[in-house]
Amino acid sequence: MRFIVRLFALIGLFGVLLTAGLILLAIKAKDKQPTLPQSVVLEFNFERPLAEAPGEDGWSSLLTSRRGSVREVIDALEQAGRDPKVKGLVAKVGNASQGIGTTQELRDAIARFRATGRFAYIHAESYGDAGSGMTPYYLASAFDQVWLQPVGTVGITGIAVTQTFFRGALDSIGVQPQISKRADYKTAAEMFAEKQATPANREMTESLAGDIYDQMVLGIADGRHLNPDAVKAAIDHAPLLDSEALASKLVDKLGYFDEVEAAAKERAGGKAAGADTVDLLTYGKIAGSAYTQGPTVALIVGEGEIVRGGKDGGAFNDEPSFAANRIADAFDTAIEQSNVKAILFRVNSPGGSPVGSETVRHAVDRARKAGKPVVISMGDVAGSGGYWVAMDADRIVALPGTLTGSIGVLGGKFVAKGLADKLGVGVDQVTRGANATIWSPASPYTDSEAARQDAMLDAIYAQFTEGVAKGRKLDIDKVRELAKGRVYTGRQAKDLGLVDALGGYDIALQQVRQVAGIPGNADLHIVQFPRPKSGYEMVLDLFNGKAAAEMASVAQARGAEKVLADYGPLLDMVQPMVRAAKRQEQVLMMPDLSVNGAAR
Repeated sequence: MRFIVRLFALIGLFGVLLTAGLILLAIKAKDKQPTLPQSVVLEFNFERPLAEAPGEDGWSSLLTSRRGSVREVIDALEQAGRDPKVKGLVAKVGNASQGIGTTQELRDAIARFRATGRFAYIHAESYGDAGSGMTPYYLASAFDQVWLQPVGTVGITGIAVTQTFFRGALDSIGVQPQISKRADYKTAAEMFAEKQATPANREMTESLAGDIYDQMVLGIADGRHLNPDAVKAAIDHAPLLDSEALASKLVDKLGYFDEVEAAAKERAGGKAAGADTVDLLTYGKIAGSAYTQGPTVALIVGEGEIVRGGKDGGAFNDEPSFAANRIADAFDTAIEQSNVKAILFRVNSPGGSPVGSETVRHAVDRARKAGKPVVISMGDVAGSGGYWVAMDADRIVALPGTLTGSIGVLGGKFVAKGLADKLGVGVDQVTRGANATIWSPASPYTDSEAARQDAMLDAIYAQFTEGVAKGRKLDIDKVRELAKGRVYTGRQAKDLGLVDALGGYDIALQQVRQVAGIPGNADLHIVQFPRPKSGYEMVLDLFNGKAAAEMASVAQARGAEKVLADYGPLLDMVQPMVRAAKRQEQVLMMPDLSVNGAAR
């Protein structure tokens, strides 16, 4: 019997070693890059979702294509603009996969690429198809030729905002939301606490939708050399048929992707030149970064909901997250390295834990006190805690469409006693301490508990507004007036003094040079902190126990998750709504615009 057990153990060990060896060989083959042809037309599909920064996507990335990042796309275009072998870019688009801010970042990168004398063509089978095509067409308008497949449409139908309210449904099942906010525009909980939008919510939503609409109209008009009124007229008539889009000069040519690809190769030098297409990210990996020389700038990226403590980005966790300790550790590493002259902190977050946000804000402050200037570059959203972490930086740069601000706080709970009564479930509690049931869904707040909840919200709101006043050098009365939990576009925030400049990575790097005393035309060496693991390193983790420990940790965290655990399975029907309350500032179901904000 022992012999059989040992035999199976040896077979299992051999299987693990064989598998690991095959993975290592696959990585080696994958990492062995070809040389570039002498004449290159870059190719990219902008329907591919992009992360904020290069990083490992987990073990699946060893066997499949890794998700690209905004930073990699921009870096590859910057390098291509300096490479005489690169003649142009041909791209695909159709449906939106990026937010407004990211789309503006990509448009700016395309404009800089074209400014080097290279061409850029884009093709879509349909802009939006059965949905809105505003954002994909907004991106396409930055290219010098826009193609549409016959029978396709240009669905630039404008901006529509739909908010859903669950208060009536909660009342019907006996669940009572007890949620307080600071202040009027902190609307995350309205979807549960109200039956329709409050006047403040409506005012803010009108303002956001209007400014985003104006930005998109002006961007399309500029890119297509049209009058803004002509663009608005086309929007009011959309979805546009292929012939209508052509007549409106929103599309240059009708054709298929193989035809636009052939046209791009022809422009690259004709058939005799033999131009080859190369995927943009593959090109970036072969050609290398445009930022490898000069003073060192640390790039730290915080993406997703801010969580207290912990670490993220592991091999078995593909979800983007913003773990406070991980970000703080990255700042500490950058502080310790004497060659790092400044820190560029990319923030794309709707907020989250106030404690986690304060941990990161303190890391920013610590870096500045150590002589490392910090510049914030905001992505699609930097609201609530996403703005909290930025308020002490030397400079803040937002894209015109970045959803930012939300300087406010809310908190509360869902009381499910009525649901329990409806289902005939009795609940009995034994307590010690005046506020022992403050977090319990079994009973409403007592007067004492409500007072403590208000005190916590007041303290956090005061810290937030005072921190903004100090960090942004604004009068506290002005901050209190513009705060109130209100979300602004980056363009609006710039006018209010909440951000210093508008733009993406390129403008943020200009700000880095200024605050670090680096000449404006100097090259920079950008180093990401923490450094992403290579596939080889992830495989090695199999042999040192890290991967197994991480797998166990993730499984334990996921298995232990419970909401309103006092009632267990009884309240499964309300769990999705409770989880949504933890993560959403509000849901703006307009084409390609959402405020997924943190309300904590």
